[in-house]
Amino acid sequence: MAGWWVTTIGFIICLGIVGGTFVYFLRGTLHSEDATRIDPVKKEID
Repeated sequence: MAGWWVTTIGFIICLGIVGGTFVYFLRGTLHSEDATRIDPVKKEID
């Protein structure tokens, strides 16, 4: 019975590591300086 808890907790930890790695690289790709250099954001003055 305790083996299922260890397996479940290990699986959740593995999902967290994989998901964290995916989000880390995705954020690095989406927040690059090239995006603002190529397509600058125009500031509106009211």
